[in-house]
Amino acid sequence: MERLFVYLRLAEWEKRIIEDVLGEKIEILYWSGADFSGLEDSSIAMAVTLPREAIERAGKLKFVQVPAAGADNLDLEALFDRNVMVATAKGCNARAVAEHAFALMLSLAKKIVEQDLEVKNGKWRSYTEENFLLDLEGSTLTIVGYGNIGREIARIAKAFNMKVVAVKKNPERDEYCDECYGQDKLKEALSQADYAVIALPLTRETRGLIGEEELKSMKKTAYIINIGRGPVIDENALYKALTQGWIAGAGIDVWWTYPPSQGYPSSIGVHRLPNVIATPHKAGWTKRSREKCLRFAAENIARYLRGEKPLNILTRSREY
Repeated sequence: MERLFVYLRLAEWEKRIIEDVLGEKIEILYWSGADFSGLEDSSIAMAVTLPREAIERAGKLKFVQVPAAGADNLDLEALFDRNVMVATAKGCNARAVAEHAFALMLSLAKKIVEQDLEVKNGKWRSYTEENFLLDLEGSTLTIVGYGNIGREIARIAKAFNMKVVAVKKNPERDEYCDECYGQDKLKEALSQADYAVIALPLTRETRGLIGEEELKSMKKTAYIINIGRGPVIDENALYKALTQGWIAGAGIDVWWTYPPSQGYPSSIGVHRLPNVIATPHKAGWTKRSREKCLRFAAENIARYLRGEKPLNILTRSREY
């Protein structure tokens, strides 16, 4: 019988999801929290990250299933060099991440955070023009990255009567986007945005895609939301945009570095700016999404065990 090494910290209810799908099909070994004992004899791993030293010990490893949308925390080159197949659970958390994008968008438009603090400190804003809040209805939403998450954001946007502009590899319209552009027209798409949502994975092609030129192409009244990956936006360029008035503000869930091991989420203090709403990469962290991702991951492993081709396989040319 083949062995599955689960390199995740799991509660008992999470383990039951995996065991309900795979219990009698494979021997399951859960990470002890100390070392990688057992990985060297495992042909399959379920993990979000695997250090290179662990990969080098895993001589029997043939398949890694990521129970999440992205695999940018895996050393893909090390795995591909060893002919290890890698697959993700992309799409399973799309609804949760899309909802979070709108939570950030609405918080910025309605000034929720600053008004909450003002009320708690005894300040009550007057009904004057400078205190107007913003509507989503009638505004333009540009979505950069139109995969599972981007499309779910577009679907929700139609309920707000927003105009949806999508930037994607295949610039064909669907039922939710009013205009679609290829990546070569990114600045044109961003120039229309009242709100721009970045929903791209991190790859060699997307790293630093949103830089000074792209941010300067946006309206001074526009807001940018990042629920994709932090380094898709150039950190220094975004800091300039937010402090020099190129754009009005940002809602950020994904970062360039991650506490506590890597220090602050932004080494130059983007997270501290008054026109930024910051959350700690929790957009997809709901119980419902966790259940869906773990179940999908287990079912994809079951496909592999049956000799079928798993879904969402990554390659050197397709890293997401």
